[in-house]
Amino acid sequence: MKGLFQYNWQVRDEWFDWCLKQQPEEIEKKRSGGMESILKNLFHIVDVEVSWMYAILDKPDFTPEFSDYPSIQHIIKFSEAYRPEVESVVFHFSSTAEQKPVKTSWSEDTYTQGDILRHLIAHEIHHIGQISVWAREMNRVPVSASYVGRQQ
Repeated sequence: MKGLFQYNWQVRDEWFDWCLKQQPEEIEKKRSGGMESILKNLFHIVDVEVSWMYAILDKPDFTPEFSDYPSIQHIIKFSEAYRPEVESVVFHFSSTAEQKPVKTSWSEDTYTQGDILRHLIAHEIHHIGQISVWAREMNRVPVSASYVGRQQ
């Protein structure tokens, strides 16, 4: 799983760089599907990742407001600020943690650490795919989603 998280972070960082080269109004523009904008999709990816990781770490969930992260630069800082904590979970994940139960503040259900990590991998790939579709609609070349040939 570590390799897939590293892949997702690499692709996310490449999308951040891509966004820095676009006009702010293009990445803020309301679109059909997903979280309705490139900026909101990227915020959502980070927000969900941190929320689930905080559940695994048994830390209180926090609910950041998108309005507190009004630019791509703010979302990059948001991602960078919490990545060390996320890495601490991913890099120390073991078979003994696979079935460890996790409770969240937003659900009555109990989850396992392994299922949460797999969900986060799929969740990010899903939302990044939406951004790729929007990039093509903007007549821009999207970041490559290929796993093959990437350095982790």
